Amino acid sequence: MSKPLLDFEQIKILFIIMLVLSMAHCLEIGADSVVSVDYGVNAGYGQSNFPQIVLGVPMGAGGGQGSLDVLSLGDAGEIILMFEDEIMVDGPGPDLAVFENPFFIGGDSNNIFLEVGFVEISADGNSFIPCPYTFDSTIQPVGNPARYQRLAGVWPVNSNNGIPDPRNPDSSGGDFFDLAEIGLENARFVRIIDAGDSIYDGGWSSPPSAGFDLDAIVAIHWTDANNPFIITNAKAVSDTEVVVSFSKTLAFNASFPLEYFKLDGVPLLSGDTILISDTTTLILVLRQTPLLENTMPILTVSQYIESQTGENLLNHYNKMIKKGSGQNSIMAYPNPACSRVMFSIILQDTGTYTIDIFNIAGQKVHTINSSSLQISWEPEVGAGCYFCRLKKGEENAFCKIVLLK
Repeated sequence: MSKPLLDFEQIKILFIIMLVLSMAHCLEIGADSVVSVDYGVNAGYGQSNFPQIVLGVPMGAGGGQGSLDVLSLGDAGEIILMFEDEIMVDGPGPDLAVFENPFFIGGDSNNIFLEVGFVEISADGNSFIPCPYTFDSTIQPVGNPARYQRLAGVWPVNSNNGIPDPRNPDSSGGDFFDLAEIGLENARFVRIIDAGDSIYDGGWSSPPSAGFDLDAIVAIHWTDANNPFIITNAKAVSDTEVVVSFSKTLAFNASFPLEYFKLDGVPLLSGDTILISDTTTLILVLRQTPLLENTMPILTVSQYIESQTGENLLNHYNKMIKKGSGQNSIMAYPNPACSRVMFSIILQDTGTYTIDIFNIAGQKVHTINSSSLQISWEPEVGAGCYFCRLKKGEENAFCKIVLLK
């Protein structure tokens, strides 16, 4: 019997390394610094470990008991935190998680010990926008979380030192907020204000305890401030096809809704399509919005496009579409084809080139290396639409093939 490639101890060590690396990545998504803090009455707990106690990821203790790794703001106290290395961006669902230390009273999940807080978010650190919330005094008891919708400090925190992932609302606990609800596309600053006894005069009645205990805040969708995930190039290779290249690898399982792309402010239409060409490239097929011959329109990409590292495209990034140089070109015929496909190649300089063929999911199905200007391909793939990329040096050219077999 042959010896396994890895024995049990090696596998265990490899697993531990992967877990540590995963946790290290998770630790990057917490707040990096405290801009200011203004303590209220009865504050004090946690100040000996401030500011580290509110930075990084939460140290939750679940619903059985509140975490002690917290800073008490006191009655009507407030704190402003900043993301320095990462920029929080708007993605699908919530974009910010806030962790306090509520816990179930007597194990009753409908009666939680609460110290709630208001959340405000800012892009520049000057203009803060309050996150909307609702309060229903008819819901009893006072500790029922349904009474306080979209306030911080309502749900117990399960995530401890990155496990489970504090970005996952289904398992981490905590309270979640969405940038789209306040009209922001990206932000760096978060202010939390304890909704203490002095604030409840506005009709809250029977308030929970004052003194918001902050554990941590975490950016769910973010991009690296120093190395953002951006468009590096947008080139029209024909009057109906635009090749868009990104600075980092795209996630193949990501979806790219048409409304995320605009040409001169006009969204793509239902007849248009977005295809993954390779790990850093998309192809926009503009069936309904062809490019005008003498224009160089602006392509706008917004909302959420995920890289394999989990980073998000910094929203509303504009790039002028350049016309293809036409130095190299590739044409396939017959097209559509039933079996054999012929490629006709035009090169500015002679030499070896590469043809990569991708399916519409972005998976490479075949590669050809040649220097001939006429070459054939006998497809061993099923019927469907395929994209061919001719690559020689830094110059790329594209064509589309439809197989009918």
